[in-house]
Amino acid sequence: MTPLEQARAILGEHYRNYIIVAQPDDAKYSFEFIDSDPFATTGLLVESMKYHSAVMNTFQNPEEAFEWSDVEDDDDYFEEDL
Repeated sequence: MTPLEQARAILGEHYRNYIIVAQPDDAKYSFEFIDSDPFATTGLLVESMKYHSAVMNTFQNPEEAFEWSDVEDDDDYFEEDL
């Protein structure tokens, strides 16, 4: 039994719908794909791409995660009380 077949068997015992995408070490431009249900596969892939895009956007555009506002400098703010 191959590792993908083992993964499929384990996932099939515990999950109704699943997708396995794996890239073999010896074929860097290809992948192996296993799914439990072709109709559920579309939904799982679409939703996982949305999630992945959201996660990657937080890493690529960290400045957009913050709301910057202009604050007037008050000269007295940094002076210590003597």
